[in-house]
Amino acid sequence: MKVMETWQTDPQDDSTPVNERDHEVAHLRILTGRSTRSIYEIRSKGVSIGRVGSDSDIVIDDGRMSRRHARIERSSGGWRLQDLHSTNCGFVDGRGFGSGARTPLGSEAVIRLGDTLMVFRAAVPLDDGRADSPIFPGVSVVAAEVRQRLQALAAGTGHVLILGETGTGKERIARAFGEFRASQPFVTLNAAELTRELARSELFGHVRGAFTNAGANKAGLVDSAGDGVLFLDEIGELAIDVQADLLRFLEDGSYRPVGSTELRRSNARLVAATHVDLDQAVQHGTFRRDLLARLRASNPPLKLPPLRERREDILAWTQLFFRQAGRDIDEPWTAGALECLLLYPWDENLRGLGGAVNLVLTRTSSFPCKTEHLPPEVVEHRAKLRGSPGTRASGESTPQRPDPSKAEIETALVETQGNMRLAARRLGIHRRKLYRLCERFGIAHESFRAEPQRKDE
Repeated sequence: MKVMETWQTDPQDDSTPVNERDHEVAHLRILTGRSTRSIYEIRSKGVSIGRVGSDSDIVIDDGRMSRRHARIERSSGGWRLQDLHSTNCGFVDGRGFGSGARTPLGSEAVIRLGDTLMVFRAAVPLDDGRADSPIFPGVSVVAAEVRQRLQALAAGTGHVLILGETGTGKERIARAFGEFRASQPFVTLNAAELTRELARSELFGHVRGAFTNAGANKAGLVDSAGDGVLFLDEIGELAIDVQADLLRFLEDGSYRPVGSTELRRSNARLVAATHVDLDQAVQHGTFRRDLLARLRASNPPLKLPPLRERREDILAWTQLFFRQAGRDIDEPWTAGALECLLLYPWDENLRGLGGAVNLVLTRTSSFPCKTEHLPPEVVEHRAKLRGSPGTRASGESTPQRPDPSKAEIETALVETQGNMRLAARRLGIHRRKLYRLCERFGIAHESFRAEPQRKDE
C-alpha cells in the first residue's frame, strides 16, 4: 500500500491556525487508477482532475476520464465537484451527474470518474505509516487515530473500555492488548452468553459446595488471567448484581470466589467491550453509574467507528481478508465491484464485509472480482442509489463513450510513441478497436513509433 504523500495547491498556508485549517483543508484519497500519489491535500481554491496528458492538478492514467474531467473546489455553501463538460461525467455517492453539473460533496463522499474511485474527506489528512496494519488496517483519519490510541493504551496501564457497533473489530483490538503482554495469559468471556450465577462463577471462581453441582473448587478467569489480560466482551449485558463485584475488582484488584469468605487479589488488566450505549443503560437501570465512571476514569474509552464512517478503509480490509484466506491480491476488485462495496452501508460492519469476501471466494478464483461475484444486496443497493430498479446491476463501467476522434487517436499515439496497447488504454477502448479506427481514419500507427537509437560507428 502506498505511503501517504500530500500535495498542496497553496504552499503559503503553514501559519494557518488549526481551527481555520479544519474548515478550509480537505483531502482526496485515490483508491483505484494510476496516479503519482495516493492522497492529495486540497486547499480552498481547489484542484482540477484529468487523465494523463492534461495540465490538471491531479493526473490519473484512466482512459475513461477526460483530459480535464472535473474540479473540486470550496464555495460559500461548502465543498463541491464541478464537472468540466467531460465525456463520461461520473458519480458522487452512487448518483450520476451530468455535463457541467455542480455536485455538493459531503464530508465523506465516494467519487467515481471513469474507472477511478476516490473518497473525498473534508478534513486534514493524517497518516501514521501503518495503513496496512494487520490489527486495524485502513487509510482513513479515524483508522490512524484508532491505531495511535491503541498503541498508547496498550503500552500503558489501567483498565480499558472499547465501544463500537457490532462487528467493528472490538475483539481484534482487545487481542492487541494481549500482544503487549505476550508472556502472560489472555482470557476471554462473553457476558451476553452467561446467566447471572454463571457469570459470577466464571469471573471469580467458586469453592466446593457453593451451589448445587459445585463438587470442587474452581478458579475464575480473573485468577486465570494472572498478570495478563481479561477480555470481557459485551460488558453492557452483564447482570446488574455481578457488576458490583466487578466494580470492587476494578477499584483495588480484590475479588471473592462464590461461596468463599476469603478476599483474593489479581493483577489482571481488564479490557471490556460493548455495543450498548452505556449512558442509556445507566438511565434504564441496567448498568451501574459508578461502574461506568470507574471504567472511564482508568482510561478514556476507545471508540471504534463503523465502516460507513470510514469507507476509504474498505479496500484495505478486503485485502486483509483475502490474505487471511491465502490470497495476497493488490487489485482484488473491478471499479464497479469496489464502488458497490464502498456504497453499501454494512450494518454488520467488518463481520458483514468479511462474509462478503468469503462468499466471493466461493464464486470465483480469478481476479479482479466483478459485481456478479458480490452478494446481490450489495449490488442492488448501488442500483437503488442510481434510481434504477432494485435488480442486480451489471454495471462494471460507466456508460460507453463515443469513439475517439482522429485527433484524439493521433495524440494518444504521440504520447505513447506508437504503443497500441498503451494508446488503447488511454483512449478507453480495446486494442482491436483501435486498430480498426486507425484503418478507418487512415492513420499509419507504425509511423508514431520511436526510432531506435543507433550506436556510433
